[in-house]
Amino acid sequence: MSAPVHEVPPASSGGFEVGPGVRRATLAVAALGLGTLAVGVALQPERALSSLLTSGFYFLCLGLGGAMFLALMYVANAGWFTVFKRIPEAFASYVPWGAVTMLALVPFAPKLYLWARPGVMETDPLLHKKAAFLNVPFFGIRMVVMLALWTGFTWMLRRNSLRQDTEQTVALTRRNVTVSALFLVFFGLTFCMSAFDWLMSLEPHWFSTIYALYNVAGLLSSSVCAITVAAILLHRAGALPQLNTSHLHDLGKLMFGFATLWAYLWFSQFLLIWYANIPEETVYFIARMHGGWEVPFYLNVVLNWALPFVLLLPRPAKRNPSHLLRVAAVLLAGRWLDLHLMVAPANQPEGAGLGVFEVAGFLGVGALFVLAVTRAVRSAPMVPAGDPYLVESLHHHS
Repeated sequence: MSAPVHEVPPASSGGFEVGPGVRRATLAVAALGLGTLAVGVALQPERALSSLLTSGFYFLCLGLGGAMFLALMYVANAGWFTVFKRIPEAFASYVPWGAVTMLALVPFAPKLYLWARPGVMETDPLLHKKAAFLNVPFFGIRMVVMLALWTGFTWMLRRNSLRQDTEQTVALTRRNVTVSALFLVFFGLTFCMSAFDWLMSLEPHWFSTIYALYNVAGLLSSSVCAITVAAILLHRAGALPQLNTSHLHDLGKLMFGFATLWAYLWFSQFLLIWYANIPEETVYFIARMHGGWEVPFYLNVVLNWALPFVLLLPRPAKRNPSHLLRVAAVLLAGRWLDLHLMVAPANQPEGAGLGVFEVAGFLGVGALFVLAVTRAVRSAPMVPAGDPYLVESLHHHS
């Protein structure tokens, strides 16, 4: 990594330019992946839609994680992250795109959700009691409201930050502190609701009070990993020379901490259900520990906690960019597997084989994410020269 830069870089009108060849290739991947999913909806709807839900929620969480990272830094009055602030802002700019991928699922809800199928509510006594909440119109309304709120908050955070490049006023930072505080309150409530609605209701007879917090931990872990990967790659491309090993060290500590939080919540959910041994609760884990899901079930814990814990424990490991890239890749793969285990067994009880639709969903939605992020990175200066915390970030641990 380069030595810290102590001078405030001048404001620039342009950001990091991605080559047209890369953009065309990314567009082609997006078209191919989403086109394959469209064919899958006709041929194997449950599997293709499960893939779209998994990958759509995965990349939406990366966008929301960028916004949550910004909000946490703003309310904490943190300045160390300012050098690479444009990265989580670019992630947050994906939220409207991610909203489209999730809304595309609403017309196909009966293919994914047992409670949405005709006649089920009337014949199932337990689901009949949930009919006022679990119905397609109300499900769609809740989704639209949540996605609209997230889009509005992320737009305000980025707009105020970009205005600061030209207006050079601390008032915009204070405004973002207020926006962030409100966002965190609304996000805590709405994201928990989304986890219950979009994921847990796939198996509406099962429930867990820790499920939403468990998904918050997964969001935090994966988004910090993705921010770390983007920061290192941009630094290597020469677009972020101000990034230093102290910034990476703090990102590595966050990766380590959030992975451990995920493990704590995973173990808390599993242990309480295993110990109580109530049939209504154990059915969820029984389905994932048998029938071909055994290897992914245990691999999930290895990828999301055991391996990163060992690899990130030494201090030098958190300051080595190549090492951080490898660990972040492991955690990002683990997060996708975690979501796959939440979604796929509900409609694929026969086993966990990965096929063309799972790959197509990841590549198609992932390419959309890359397009949105590179567009945001290209449209704004990489270093926010008007941010009052920039000098502190440039001198971070220097």
